[in-house]
Amino acid sequence: MTNQAAEGLGSERYPQMPPTRNAIGIFVGKFPRIDQTHVLREINEMERQGQPVILVPLVRTRETVVHEEARPWLRQAFYVPFFSVRVAWTNLATLFRQPIHYLRLLVRLMAGTVLDPSIFLRTLALFPKSVYLARRLPRMGIKHVHAHFARHPATMAYIVSELSEITFSFTVHGPDVFVKRWLLREKIAAATFVRAVSLFNKAFISGLYPRLSRYKIEVAHVGLNPAEFEKATAEQPRPPRPLQLLSVGALTPSRGFAFLIEAVALMKQAGLSVQLTIVGDGLLRAATQELIEKLNLTDSVRILDAQPQHEVARLMGSTDIFVLPSIIAMDGQMDCMPVSIMEAMAAGKPVVAAAISGISELVRDGITGLLVDAAHSVRIAESVQRLADDPQLRETMGRAGQETIRAEFDIQKTAAALIDLFDRRASRAATARAAAPIIWNIDWPPLHRAAIGLRQFHERSDSNVAELLMADGITKREIIVKQQRSHSEESRPAAERARSEFEILSMLRKLMNEGAGDPLGELYSVPRVLAFDPGCATIVMERARGRSLEAVIRKFRFRGLSGLSTPVRKAATWLRLMHDKTRSEEDGRHILTAVILLALRDLDLVAAGDAAVRRRRSEIRHVLRSHEAVQANKRVFAVGHHGDYLPGNIFVGDSGVDVIDFEGFREGLPMEDVAQFLVHLELYLAYPLLSRHFEKVSNIFIESYASGGESVDRDSLRLFTLTNALHFLARSDRLSGGWLRDHWRRITLRNIITRNIG
Repeated sequence: MTNQAAEGLGSERYPQMPPTRNAIGIFVGKFPRIDQTHVLREINEMERQGQPVILVPLVRTRETVVHEEARPWLRQAFYVPFFSVRVAWTNLATLFRQPIHYLRLLVRLMAGTVLDPSIFLRTLALFPKSVYLARRLPRMGIKHVHAHFARHPATMAYIVSELSEITFSFTVHGPDVFVKRWLLREKIAAATFVRAVSLFNKAFISGLYPRLSRYKIEVAHVGLNPAEFEKATAEQPRPPRPLQLLSVGALTPSRGFAFLIEAVALMKQAGLSVQLTIVGDGLLRAATQELIEKLNLTDSVRILDAQPQHEVARLMGSTDIFVLPSIIAMDGQMDCMPVSIMEAMAAGKPVVAAAISGISELVRDGITGLLVDAAHSVRIAESVQRLADDPQLRETMGRAGQETIRAEFDIQKTAAALIDLFDRRASRAATARAAAPIIWNIDWPPLHRAAIGLRQFHERSDSNVAELLMADGITKREIIVKQQRSHSEESRPAAERARSEFEILSMLRKLMNEGAGDPLGELYSVPRVLAFDPGCATIVMERARGRSLEAVIRKFRFRGLSGLSTPVRKAATWLRLMHDKTRSEEDGRHILTAVILLALRDLDLVAAGDAAVRRRRSEIRHVLRSHEAVQANKRVFAVGHHGDYLPGNIFVGDSGVDVIDFEGFREGLPMEDVAQFLVHLELYLAYPLLSRHFEKVSNIFIESYASGGESVDRDSLRLFTLTNALHFLARSDRLSGGWLRDHWRRITLRNIITRNIG
């Protein structure tokens, strides 16, 4: 199969190709949040339908209760601190490159929020990290970001869009615009589109900004999985008991829980036995509890803290009537279309709710529930009494509510509608178009039967790498498509390099996983190869587990390096296991001769352009030859040599370690990989105040490597450290970390050379 880019992204073999979508950046406020299950459901469903998501929270919270569905996102989310060295440096660089635009935007944000000190200070706080995201997200292949809620997440998306080519949109959930609307006009004007979760929201915003919002606002509901709540209802027993009432929501002034509690008192006086459970927390928790005690209802009303999603579903399943007494607070705040009402309807429960805002779009009075003025406890009591007296009406309304949710609020449909909005209204992704010919030309049928989402696409001088999400609407799978490219510095053709890497990965996968009694086999391995297409010089493999060690180092190097111990130990264990599995009984001294010859060539290259090395050229040459003579008298055994064992190729996860990029794999000597890793590690720590940590971390790596029984030859380690430093310095023209970072790297490499010739 050839690598001809199919116009229209099709091929004769697979004529109907699903679209390839770029990852969308999703901005949220605090994460995880127990009260924002609808956002979590939506991003999970988007990924199940093949739309990759990069979750970018403003703040990472430490919730005591976390939904199980949120736990994977705690590791995947792209958290950025409000301030760091990297954030500060990016802001200085942006100010230097775009001084007028940077300052004008900052003044605009300050002027638009200055009348509200709280919003003003929070906006100033998120500005630096937003500037950093404007620089960082395009490098991750992000072309469009979408913010949930019109306040701070939308402000961050607005800043990112103003300082980059990224377009943005945001969702108006209702409470985020009913009272405080700072900078809302500017955000609507700049956004590609605004998503309203209800017709009421659209009408509200259109009334505020009729000209500005024309053609900008799209209605797309949030949704849920009906089956989850239907199942919870079916599993609950129905013993004789008092009538069960349930209400779920934060205890805030826009919820009239006081009126609901008074209604319970009225019902008890009328002889109706009821049990009310309120699930939620908030500012009015203490006042609500006081009212319960004042009315002597402690045996009839209980308040539970916020609950995880599965527990809410269980409570919904065991209740008889769901009541949400929404009101319009004194400041104008109110509910729009509460998700808890959707959940109750999905569970087949009749609903008593307020006839305000978008609730009437959800609850049809007399069909799926009863709408009342929730600011009157008598009317709440009358509605509950009506449903209590007519079990058949409760059942009929419950079934009608389930039908409404399945038809209009099923998460599969609502997420598909939002994805369609992105396809139609968000910026077209040039990255996805560039990657599509590589993806669609691969001879691997499963790829062409799934929805494909492009997380990132890396165009390198010698290869193209696409990080993909495959989804069929039920499950999702992370894969990597790697295509070798013809390259002037590569002596082997692209197809041959691809075949070599395919064979090495297959061999190592088998070797490292062999032996049912070896527990390390599953923990320390390489990604599974799924397909190899020689015609395209392409391999398809599973995504490596966990995060790259490079990312872990970046996370911890400015926060204290104690968090690096475990990942570094795992990296050392993987290397030692790989060496054990590939060990040969043949003498490997001929490899040493080849390494020394390459090091002498690198020394000549470095000396030609580096005066400091040139002055010590003879000394370095003598040290290399002396080490060669010493090592030549030792019998050493050859092992597999990774060839590029650096932190960016080592992925460390909870369930194990995977290593990638075996293009340079060959027969080698044990300390080659160890030295290569340590040189790269020292370069990652090549900053003032950080280099002092290198000795501690390197000792952890060496001790962990040796703990498996493989001895560490210190003379050999010094020799290969020297050869690696020369090799890296000879190619220092390829450094691309910025002038200051490259300067520190060159200094570090010279120090490594000096240290290892002493």
